Amino acid sequence: MSFFPNAQNFTADNSSFIYVAGDYIQREDRDYYPGLEILYRNVVQGAFYNSEQRSPPPNCHPGTRTRVLEILKSWITNVAPLTSIYWLYGAAGVGKSAVAQTISEEFAASHLAASFFFARADPSRNNLSSFFTTIAHQLATSPTLGPLLKYPIGLAVRENPSIVHAALQQQFRDLIVLPCIWLTTTCRLTTAQWKSLPRLIVIDGLDECIDIASQERLLSIIRQAKTATPPLPFEFLICSRPEPRIRNAFSHQDFHCILDCTDIGESLFEAGQDIANYLRDEFDKIRQEHGQSMAHVAEDWPGAGIIQQLVQKACGQFIYAATVIKYVGHYDGFPIERLEVILKITVPDDFDSPYPDLDLLYKRILSVCPKSELFFDVIAHILRPAGAFFDKHYEQTSAFILEGLFFLPKGKVWALLSRLHSVLFIPKNDHGEYFLDTGNNAQHERVLFYLLKIISNSIINHSENSEYTESELDDYALKFWAAHVQNIGHLPCNRILDALNQLDLCGLLNTTLQYKKTSLKVFIVTLQSSLNNFQSVVQWAHALQQSSIMYQSLIF
Repeated sequence: MSFFPNAQNFTADNSSFIYVAGDYIQREDRDYYPGLEILYRNVVQGAFYNSEQRSPPPNCHPGTRTRVLEILKSWITNVAPLTSIYWLYGAAGVGKSAVAQTISEEFAASHLAASFFFARADPSRNNLSSFFTTIAHQLATSPTLGPLLKYPIGLAVRENPSIVHAALQQQFRDLIVLPCIWLTTTCRLTTAQWKSLPRLIVIDGLDECIDIASQERLLSIIRQAKTATPPLPFEFLICSRPEPRIRNAFSHQDFHCILDCTDIGESLFEAGQDIANYLRDEFDKIRQEHGQSMAHVAEDWPGAGIIQQLVQKACGQFIYAATVIKYVGHYDGFPIERLEVILKITVPDDFDSPYPDLDLLYKRILSVCPKSELFFDVIAHILRPAGAFFDKHYEQTSAFILEGLFFLPKGKVWALLSRLHSVLFIPKNDHGEYFLDTGNNAQHERVLFYLLKIISNSIINHSENSEYTESELDDYALKFWAAHVQNIGHLPCNRILDALNQLDLCGLLNTTLQYKKTSLKVFIVTLQSSLNNFQSVVQWAHALQQSSIMYQSLIF
């Protein structure tokens, strides 16, 4: 805004201005900029509803989920809502995230204040460490709320930079609650004025926050803020599975008068109709996109009967229908044959699974992939247990990281896993979005084999070029190879024994220390860590009572 319109030859250095118009006060200075810069560095960009990392995001197909969308739209636009928190819950795959995405997009320019989409497979989005900093940054940079909140939020961070790493309750108080109170008291923002501002905060996938206690903790913080005097002026749409601890948290008596909720999977009839509409539209797209190979089929392919058969198999789960469409519509396949494969899948009487048709569909898709050792190495790494990499920084698993770990040429991961695209998302950047499953210690053998190859190459590169720069994969391999060794709880396979026998321990120690010459302290810490690694591997070998050849090669 311009404080001095049409002014000429006028300067004002290091100044601070207050703009007053009726009861509305806006502060204009730049004291908050350093704070916002600090805040920005602690934001999870992938958690936004419009993040490129989530692209393309799940969305409600046109004409589907109309009932639940109408309910939520009415609640959001109600100028005097009876409740200020809405819990949308349902089983896995029924479309909660699609609803949250659709609502966020539709109200982005009017009611949406902030959003956070949790994701179990993404280490930056499966915990609360940056939740409030991400929400606060969105409030401070909102086109509507930003002019009001960027000053108190930015100033709070500038005066106390450590707030971004403080306890969650303190972050919430200093970055969200107190700035809102400042607007109400200092700037005299009225209740009516608050109601004209964006006040909706969308939280999707709360159950994908891997620490269950954190799920309850967040709900407790929100509950206390909404029942305080005065209450926090924001409304919350929270989407999750109805996990027992989440359901129990919402059963707190203080939630009773401020909470509304809907089971998105409650009406299987409506869900079935929505899935049928989705399948009809998507099959029509497949027919058109495959051109000549589908030119001979009827326009209503595959027909009402098959559509209904797939609807019954889906049991209200949009994820089943979406997976069918991705598989049938794959660019290098023949849709008619692929659909027949799915229709032939039958559920055995003794098949124990809450979602048998979905599980068998995944099994069928996995069965058509090439059965090479390299394929199994890569897929086993993707399906590793959460936390298998010991260090949060290295939990990320993108195509780039996989190609580096397994010595693959650029693009090989995409080609190797191309037939899995209907059940597996392969991220281009360093933020993993693969689905995770349980595993066993054999995965450590697979990763260790490639880490030892990386170490051997690093030793050679360093011996040939003293200026060789350590890569991220070099760093991980040198730090954590021993940790993977210790997690092998049985006699390793021959290729692991051979790789360990061939490992140049002196070269390994020398290479590791050469990378850490930045300071004496770092050098000493690295030396101690390396010696500890050697000792732990020797202890592991003793415990397993390995062959004398391996045992002596590790010690000497």
